[in-house]
Amino acid sequence: MPDVNLSDAIGTSGPRRLRGYGTWIVGWLLAADVVAVEYTFQADANVGQEYNTNLFLTPGPHTDVWGAKLGLNTQFSAAEEIWKLNGSVRLDNYFYDQKGLDTLNQLVSLTGSYFATERSQFALRGDYIRDSTRTSLTEANDLVFDQVRRTSQALNPSWIYDLSENTSLNVSYEYRNNEYKNKENTFFPHYQTHSGSIGLIHDYSERLQLNGLFSYASYMSPGSATAVPGILDFFIFDIPGTYENRSEDIKIEYASAMAGFSYAVDETLKIRLAGGGQYNMTQSGARTVFRDIGGNPLIVNAQSFSSDSLTYVINAGIAKQFELDDLSLNYAHTASPDIYGNLIEADTVTFSDKHRFTPKLSGLIHVYYADRTTVDQFNTPLNRQYLRLQSDLVWTWTENWSLTASYQYSRQEIDVISNIPESHAAYLTIRYQWDKLQY
Repeated sequence: MPDVNLSDAIGTSGPRRLRGYGTWIVGWLLAADVVAVEYTFQADANVGQEYNTNLFLTPGPHTDVWGAKLGLNTQFSAAEEIWKLNGSVRLDNYFYDQKGLDTLNQLVSLTGSYFATERSQFALRGDYIRDSTRTSLTEANDLVFDQVRRTSQALNPSWIYDLSENTSLNVSYEYRNNEYKNKENTFFPHYQTHSGSIGLIHDYSERLQLNGLFSYASYMSPGSATAVPGILDFFIFDIPGTYENRSEDIKIEYASAMAGFSYAVDETLKIRLAGGGQYNMTQSGARTVFRDIGGNPLIVNAQSFSSDSLTYVINAGIAKQFELDDLSLNYAHTASPDIYGNLIEADTVTFSDKHRFTPKLSGLIHVYYADRTTVDQFNTPLNRQYLRLQSDLVWTWTENWSLTASYQYSRQEIDVISNIPESHAAYLTIRYQWDKLQY
């Protein structure tokens, strides 16, 4: 295993950032009435081993990798009668036996809530994430064949107001900024998103809940330019110069309206269904300019792309509890941008079964399948089917110690690639959870 510099695990700016969060938290807590405030703190640490036959699920040449994980997770809260603060800090460090795969991930989240009245509640959440595109791939199932550093910040204010005893109004806004530290051969676009939603929830009865939601989102990725030396073949002349390849700003806007319900058939069976429509609009373009050695443009080739579409959106699920099993089945049809700034339309199916063998031994089976259709900036459809099967066996031999053994099988089919990449992975994780502190 490679030598590890502990200062790298946080980064050069990490200590200052963490101290800033700590100062903010301590200042907020000291300003409150200490007698009336309730505090909680809980932490857990984990160490794990990983074996993966195709880490990036790539159709090209690849080798097996061995890796180790060191993780630390903390959660804390402070609450008084009219306000509450929740926070978490997670550090996940991955080390592999191949160069360029190590990643040190930092995830910080803070949420403050203020209860203005019995009916009105304001909240403000802030997230800071510093991870890699490989970690993002695991979370979002995007198509990523290389690993670069990602930095993400998000700010999310929200408001909940009880219109009546059975009806509540939810208003939310989120700003997110993602940046990538690209290599010479990677082109992950930086982007920002603005999204907002207004929702209504009505408890029609003890078993039936009705809901409606209107949402809007705007995705913006700034353009970029690259210069490559080359020669222009102009009839019988070869003109030396430079090709400038410039991509224009990518802008995707979409608005959706949905209505649905959730119904508890009995104490063990619940179903939910929501559906509606979504309007999508995409704008982007590209331009290539050849300049001679004097900087004069000789050839300009420009392409632009714009489209709008209307699609349906569905979110449905069913959950059933048995004496020893918890089953869930979910389906969704969505349309949203992927990591490269392409609008993708996806059908997603997930199934999970958690089984309790004994009070200390449990198992989990999780199935994820997605059928995605992507339209890139040049209006070329790309289809991809992604399948992931995962099984976990968890042994909690004490209240604080647990051992998890996992196996994961993944494969994806891409219509422009003849090979079907597959991956087999095994994980072994030991976790220790400290007792929860509350005072």
